[in-house]
Amino acid sequence: RAKLCLCSAQLDVEEVVRDSAGRMVTWTGSGFARVRDGAGLTFRVDNVPYPMDYELLLRYEPESAEDWEAVVSVSSRVLPTSSRCGNLLPSEQMYREILPHSQRYVLLSRPFCFEPSTPYEVTMRLQRAGVTQRHSGAFILMDSLVLLPRVSELPGFHGAEAAVRQEELERYQCLEVFRMAPPHPLAQACARLVCSVSALMHGGALPCQCDPQGSRSSECQVQGGQCECKPHVIGRRCDHCAPGSYGFGPLGCSPCTCSPEGSVSQLCDKVSGQCRCQPGTVGRQCDQCQPGHWGFPACRPCQCNGHAEECDPRTGTCLHCRDHTSGRHCERCQDGYYGNPVLGSGQQCRPCPCPGYPGTRHYHGSACHADDETHHIVCLCAPGYAGE
Repeated sequence: RAKLCLCSAQLDVEEVVRDSAGRMVTWTGSGFARVRDGAGLTFRVDNVPYPMDYELLLRYEPESAEDWEAVVSVSSRVLPTSSRCGNLLPSEQMYREILPHSQRYVLLSRPFCFEPSTPYEVTMRLQRAGVTQRHSGAFILMDSLVLLPRVSELPGFHGAEAAVRQEELERYQCLEVFRMAPPHPLAQACARLVCSVSALMHGGALPCQCDPQGSRSSECQVQGGQCECKPHVIGRRCDHCAPGSYGFGPLGCSPCTCSPEGSVSQLCDKVSGQCRCQPGTVGRQCDQCQPGHWGFPACRPCQCNGHAEECDPRTGTCLHCRDHTSGRHCERCQDGYYGNPVLGSGQQCRPCPCPGYPGTRHYHGSACHADDETHHIVCLCAPGYAGE
């Protein structure tokens, strides 16, 4: 499988992971690349083990019942040097392939000769087939680019004995297994044959190289070399977190647990675990309203009549009312003050003159209000005192 690099506008391509709860996981790496109609992708190939022709296979998953088209080019800035690939002109090889919505992979029409120690770029533009108008709301999910070796070129597959191997590979459809995502378990008859192919291409068996932090042991599977990973850790060597988890370390990785209402996706930062929040939400899991708002997930502004900035994130009750106000929305004056502090009234809370002011030695009232007719201040006296 080749390494994926996003190209074209970042708004046109994003990495996504579909919720796999109760369903089979249908991607093979860290997620799909969700590509907008008319946008492009670039795959970089720099880990070819053996110079030979490779079939190019695209794995994908459509989002709608319409066919797509891939315009693909293969190029390299370095001239081929091997005797196998060196007789090819260093020009781009172009493909135009239909990606039927009823399929999940397509094999490109011609192979390409790749060689070790040579960097290649496989660039493609993806668009809906049969239409000229691009649609900004149409996407296709791209999983991977797969290089399948043409095993008939390998040394161990020449001669009479090799013909038997070749016939067995075809009879048991051993290589077809690797076209699907994820690959199905190998049939027992294929295990020996596929192991031989790998050994021939790599010049012998390969070390497991299981990551000491992410794997449970240093041993790996004989076919494929998959190590046994700790919780939420993936990769052949168990060396990075699975999609939707973060914090790679000795205990494995932790789930992102991004809020489905407040986050853009279930993916989070691989180190900090910070989820990508919808506008108006905050917190590592995007499960809180931003300051000055309440009522997650339907966050709305605090209503405090200009006398406070924050309110209780669950109830909306204003916190730390200023200007001698009180109440759920800082809509009335504190005891010992009078006025109408509701926003737009133009009034402020002023101290009750009963006599003196709240907090002074000569203040003997507990509350007051302005008479509706005379507008005189009527005091409510403290016990033991009477007004005139």
